Parts: sequence; C-alpha cells; structure tokens
Amino acid sequence: MNKRKVSITLFSTILIALISFTSCDQKVAKKGAEPEQTNLSTLEKEIELRLREYENHLQNGDSIALGEMYMMDAEIIPSTVGRNNITKVFGSMIRDSITGSSFKTTKLWGNDQLVVEDGTGIWSYTNGKVVGRGRYLLVWKKDDGKWKILRDTWFPEKKK
Repeated sequence: MNKRKVSITLFSTILIALISFTSCDQKVAKKGAEPEQTNLSTLEKEIELRLREYENHLQNGDSIALGEMYMMDAEIIPSTVGRNNITKVFGSMIRDSITGSSFKTTKLWGNDQLVVEDGTGIWSYTNGKVVGRGRYLLVWKKDDGKWKILRDTWFPEKKK
C-alpha cells in the first residue's frame, strides 16, 4: 500500500509539473482581438519562399544547398537522420536525375519559431517524367533568423 501511494504521488507530481510547464508558454488571447492572421500570412509567405528555394536547389543539382535547408539534427522520417546524411540522399537523387519538384502548401500552423506545413508535391526526373506524387508534412524551425526543416516526411499517392 505504501509503495502504491508513493507511485501515485510521483505520477501526480510529474503530471502536474508537465501541465504547468506546457501551459506557461501559452499566450492568452485578448477578448475580441483578431486571431494572428497577419502573423500566419507572413509565415505562409516566408515558407513559400523557402519552398521555391528548395525546388531551385534541386533543379540546379545542388545537394549541399538542399542539405543546408535542414537543421543539423533534422530527420527525414522514417530513416534519414542528420544534415550530412540528408545531403547524401539528395546527392543520390540528383545522380539519378531526379531534379524536378513542385510543392504546394495546403495547411500551415505554428508561430514565429516553429511551423508545421502540410502539403502536396510532385518529384520528377530532369526530363519531366513524374517519379512520384503525394503528401508531405514538414516541421520548420527558425535557426539564426532563417526557416530550416527540422522534420520531413512523405506519403506517396497510392497507385490505383
């Protein structure tokens, strides 16, 4: 019985601490204030520019510039961890003539330090032949004033 009380107390303490910690960072909206549309609009424009940079780097066959768009500890889920490995993956794609891409954001949410982007995209060979279509999810993080990808995952379109 005594062990059980200690376990319950410990669990309760950790739970309260976690709730307190996560709620400390929440902003309280002013009554009648507009949601942060301006901020979201700005974020959308910034992410849109970064997507075009990404497409241009791939089109130019620049795996190093592509790698630099990712945080040092970035992951392409499920299997590629770290900027160096991500750069190698892009190098391999470019050597296989996959240099075309087109991405479109469908939903974006977050704040001025961390943004989650849901979108659709196409990968293609240099000659324009489509390699794959699908959805993606990116987590962007501000790093020295510049948006970089922290997490990246791709969901290929199912073949019919």
